[in-house]
Formats: sequence, C-alpha cells, structure tokens
Amino acid sequence: MIKEKIKNLIENKLDISHFEIKDTTSQHTNHANYKGGSHLRMKIISNDFINKTLVERHQMIYSIINQYIQKEIHAVILKTYTLEEFESLKGK
Repeated sequence: MIKEKIKNLIENKLDISHFEIKDTTSQHTNHANYKGGSHLRMKIISNDFINKTLVERHQMIYSIINQYIQKEIHAVILKTYTLEEFESLKGK
C-alpha cells in the first residue's frame, strides 16, 4: 500500500519524532478530472527541519517521494514542523 511505502521512505531518510499519513483519495474519486493516484495528507515532525524554510522542508519531502509523484500519488498536503514548533502548537 502506498501509505506504508511513503512512511517507510520518509522515516528512513529523516529523524522523525512524529509522523501521520492519511489517504483522502475517496474524497476525490468522483471529481471530473480525477485520473487515479492517491491523495495524501501528511504531518511530519522532525528536527531535520530546524533552520529550514517551509519551501526547503517541502523540497526535502518531495525529493524523498518523487518517484511516486504522478504515478501512484496524485496530490500531497504537507504539514512540517520541528519538535519545538509542534510542542508549541499543543499549548494553543
């Protein structure tokens, strides 16, 4: 299953504190332009993101999963945080 492949790839490349991945494909299958591929939503917490911009963080993830984009993955929504950023969100 694509979720497990992606999770394993990312966990093998980054030092992950927390990882969530949800497949939201079922919400898109009846769209007129849907041609297949998974729609994934990911929340990734890693201190590998320290001193990285949002764009750099997303580039890090896309470079890891690139082989699946346009083949098995149609769309990705990313939420990327350092551990400190993620902990500060909990208090809000």
